[in-house]
Amino acid sequence: MNIAPLLSLLMACGQAPDAGHGHAHGEGGAHAPHEEEGESIAVTRWTSSHELFIEFDAPVAGQPFSYHAHVTRLEDNHAADSGTMTLRFEQDGFVVESHTDEAVARAGIFASQAPAPTSVGTYSLVVLYEDGDDRVEWPAGSVTVAAGRGAAHPPEKQGEVAFLKESQWQIPFRVAPAQEHLLAPELITAAMVHPAPNDTTVVAAPMEGLLVWVDGLPVVGRRVSRGERLATLVPAGAAEHWSRLAADVASAKADVDLAATDVSRTASLVDRDLLSKRRLEEAEAALLRAEADLRAAQSRLAALSSSSSGAVPIRAPADGLVVAVGSPHGSSVTAGAPLVSVSAGASLMLEGWVHDRSFTDLLPVASLSVQRGDWDAPVDLTAYGGRLLTEQLVFDSRSLSAPVTVLVDEGLGLAPGDLVELRIGVGETAPRLAVPRSAIVEINGQEVLFVQETGESFSRRRVELGEGDATHVEVLSGLKLGEVVVVDGGFDVHVASLSGALESHRH
Repeated sequence: MNIAPLLSLLMACGQAPDAGHGHAHGEGGAHAPHEEEGESIAVTRWTSSHELFIEFDAPVAGQPFSYHAHVTRLEDNHAADSGTMTLRFEQDGFVVESHTDEAVARAGIFASQAPAPTSVGTYSLVVLYEDGDDRVEWPAGSVTVAAGRGAAHPPEKQGEVAFLKESQWQIPFRVAPAQEHLLAPELITAAMVHPAPNDTTVVAAPMEGLLVWVDGLPVVGRRVSRGERLATLVPAGAAEHWSRLAADVASAKADVDLAATDVSRTASLVDRDLLSKRRLEEAEAALLRAEADLRAAQSRLAALSSSSSGAVPIRAPADGLVVAVGSPHGSSVTAGAPLVSVSAGASLMLEGWVHDRSFTDLLPVASLSVQRGDWDAPVDLTAYGGRLLTEQLVFDSRSLSAPVTVLVDEGLGLAPGDLVELRIGVGETAPRLAVPRSAIVEINGQEVLFVQETGESFSRRRVELGEGDATHVEVLSGLKLGEVVVVDGGFDVHVASLSGALESHRH
């Protein structure tokens, strides 16, 4: 393969290329400056577990040739740091020449020289990597062994973005072939998160009376403990008396504040010999009388609020979160009126309104997921015990919408009041060309993914998306079945293409 395309790609990325292999890979691979450049070959192959990207000089019969082989474990983007690599030249199923490299030159890279077959001809090159129980074999295609200068070989298809293996190995990076995924038509609607009714206890007024909240008001969002006193319900007959006593307490508190201020002011004047000490004693006595009056008023109010006078304590029914308060402090309530609602579990209810009339019957449910604005991707609700309660949409003639309700056993980070996007896969699934949602990168409002053409070059593809679920989304155009897509790290490839640098933006 002519080295010019590789050189131009790597020069655009600001890297000094190694003569013969596109970029330097450390010891054992660089040619001497005076050495004449020959043809080179680059091959990228994938298995379900490993990727091989090998660059080598076009072999000449009976002569050693240099190579660099990059080995990546796809599961976790691990650069092979141990093991052996064997290069075999085969004809008619028989091994003609073989070479084994016993150790990596450095993490991820085998770099050495191997003997070429002694006879001119076309051979099948097979590359074998072994490390403990791992054994991976890649058919690397046909290679022509020439008599003199290495024979030209068809070049690999190059992408417009270069991103070296050394950079890929430093970031969360993963590729996978585009495959078919079972998907169903999806109903998408906005929804509000509420506490689940089955986990919410409502405390109702046992009789008619006057509601008196305690000092620790049960405001919405406050956590309470089972048995904690939240309020007192004063009997209706004593309500007027309670109001008068409450006013007496408020008046007594004002008298105490006024007397305390007078004591402070008088003490300051006495210290400067502007008033006699007797005046301070009178002010202090007035404060004591005001405090006594306050205690007496509070005592009378407490007696009226006690159970002995017929008052009923209102207590928290369970450990949990206050999600609703029915009546304000000091208000009259009727028997059965809701006073406070406490959510004691993690269950939530998602309620939305659907305007799309292309859906009516929601069964069978193929998928169920939710997306919040600050999440990277939808979350599969079925993994958290989510179930759709609405079986059929019933549209209201006034709002022209239909309610839809989902119950979730666990909170999954959502809280009552959150506005979310509810996604429901409806009907039978069918195989569709799809990619993981993490593969999609939004650039200037356009949905893009990156296809790996070779081990170190990528093509940017603008795609049209279709149906989806919590993990995958259908690709209607811009991608072919089997093409290798960047699943994690696509934005890093995009940044590298913009900056002209190979370093990741996460570094």
